[in-house]
Amino acid sequence: MIRLFNAVGAFVALGAAIVLAAAPASAQVVDASSPEDVAAVMEANGLGAEIEYLDDAEGPVISSSTDSLQFLITFEACDEDGYECELIVFRCGFSMEPEDQPDLDMINGWNGEFWGKASLDEEGNPWIALEINVIGGLTEGNLVDTLTWWDGMMNEFASYIGYQP
Repeated sequence: MIRLFNAVGAFVALGAAIVLAAAPASAQVVDASSPEDVAAVMEANGLGAEIEYLDDAEGPVISSSTDSLQFLITFEACDEDGYECELIVFRCGFSMEPEDQPDLDMINGWNGEFWGKASLDEEGNPWIALEINVIGGLTEGNLVDTLTWWDGMMNEFASYIGYQP
């Protein structure tokens, strides 16, 4: 009985090893609390990524762009030294002339219908943000997919508010 169990266990272990070995690279877990790891995935997928450590930011900041839109990824909910961050937040602001800026009803309309959080800054310029919990990491495929969603979301929001670059 013990030998049968060990043989079955060996086959199960061998099967799991084959499945894991055949898993695509996108199933690899990325330490998404590490700006260097996030930037590496971005750069491997054709995005520029400049890491900055700003005095007034809780954690590191990555600056990047897609098409004609620039955006930031901020690292938040960090330890007292600015590391071990639990959230990354994608942010994109749209500088607009006062007469072209959306009103609060339009921003609330977005928030009631679409994914991502829209807001207005002190000058009335619109912003879109997407918060991602990164505790335990993200698969590379998930991070790449999130970057794709983010690109689509920024462009959809730009169209929604009538932004002209």
